[in-house]
Amino acid sequence: MNIICKLFFILCTILVLLKPMLAYDYCEYLHYSLFFYKYNRAGKLPDNDVPWRGDSTLNDGGGVLSAGYFDAGDHVKFGFPLSSTLTMLSWGFIQYQPNIEKCNSTKLYQDTIRYGTDWLIAAHQSDNKIAGQVGDPNADHAYWGPPETMTMDRPTYYLDTTKPGTELAMEAAAALAAASIVFKTSDPTYSATCLEHARQLHSFGDNYRGTYSDNIPNVSQFYKSWSGFDDEIVWGSIWLFKATGDSKYLEKAEKDYNDFQIVKLAKQNSHDWDLKSPGAALLLSQLSTSNNNSVYIQDVEEYLNWWLPGGGVPYTPGGLAWIRQWGPCRYSATTAFLMSIYGKNDDKYIEFTKKQIAYILGDNPKQQSFVVGMGPNAPINAHHRAAHHSTTNNIMVPVNNTYLLKGALVGGPSQDDSWKDDRTDYIRNEVALDYNSGFVGAIAYLAGTV
Repeated sequence: MNIICKLFFILCTILVLLKPMLAYDYCEYLHYSLFFYKYNRAGKLPDNDVPWRGDSTLNDGGGVLSAGYFDAGDHVKFGFPLSSTLTMLSWGFIQYQPNIEKCNSTKLYQDTIRYGTDWLIAAHQSDNKIAGQVGDPNADHAYWGPPETMTMDRPTYYLDTTKPGTELAMEAAAALAAASIVFKTSDPTYSATCLEHARQLHSFGDNYRGTYSDNIPNVSQFYKSWSGFDDEIVWGSIWLFKATGDSKYLEKAEKDYNDFQIVKLAKQNSHDWDLKSPGAALLLSQLSTSNNNSVYIQDVEEYLNWWLPGGGVPYTPGGLAWIRQWGPCRYSATTAFLMSIYGKNDDKYIEFTKKQIAYILGDNPKQQSFVVGMGPNAPINAHHRAAHHSTTNNIMVPVNNTYLLKGALVGGPSQDDSWKDDRTDYIRNEVALDYNSGFVGAIAYLAGTV
């Protein structure tokens, strides 16, 4: 009996030690992290996959811009973070397509990208004109209810040669160029359409330079371009090169990277909807064949190493790399995605990816998941109007969200690891298109490790 007890104890110990590796079905997380985007679809919905969502915003842009995605827990269609989201999603697909196929998520993944790129193509109404935003964010944020019952006016804000927006044009070019790679085999005609729009937008953004948030002033409170447009110019050129193989785009990217001193923007910062410098350095370290290659390697490693423990970025006591209070999980998840691309086997970069995503999924001292409806103590009350489904414009009623945003990444904890499932705390409980975009890529990587 003693021997049996000892063997049982050893077995239990082994299972406890193995638990972090066995706890996560990354294919399930991949499915639902992509499914999040279905919750945020606008327009006439093509299916009933989310029964509690219905048709909405059918008159946006005179009906031409009715579809697309709502940005976060609100109902504005912000073109800049949308484009950044689509670029990152496509990058994840390109990087980890075999893992995505293994998870039987290829169709869902491509549909997710296409629902956004279709809107971008519709928004690009001529060579030098693009709709940068639909909806007045101040009026929108005064309304707390589902999009299906929304009746407010929804103005469309355009960028053109007299009101340029280089950040948005170049990021849209990057998004469509990246998508052209995603669809090159499965739908060559659509791929070619994406690429043609990408070329035109790249030309528009480069030839008519201006800060987009200066020409759509009411976006400044929400998605102001803090980093300027230099990083997007380089970023857009890199993705046009990846999509076309035309060396003129790579030569331009390398020249602008040097002239604009892009590395200074990347130091001690994050890759996000506004700042593309870290990703630009990473891609150039892979693509460049010039003598500058060692410079790009040094730049991207300086960025990544700053995020490692002891490198400079603050960490919570429980182990989350915590760069800033508003949505820290998205920054950690996006950097985890970049680390997975640059890392090899089980080096320090891959270790970062595994540990940061594990923390987000609930492997932390408080056993707190930050993915809605998944993992231990999972959030249920994300700051999201459609999911809460108030019929009285009251954020407090009902007490709990009516519907579950399963797979959505919430903002995340304070620097001391504390967090509360509080819908009114949008800093820690908002969900957004860009939040899930890097997270999807990191999960797609991890799906190939088990």
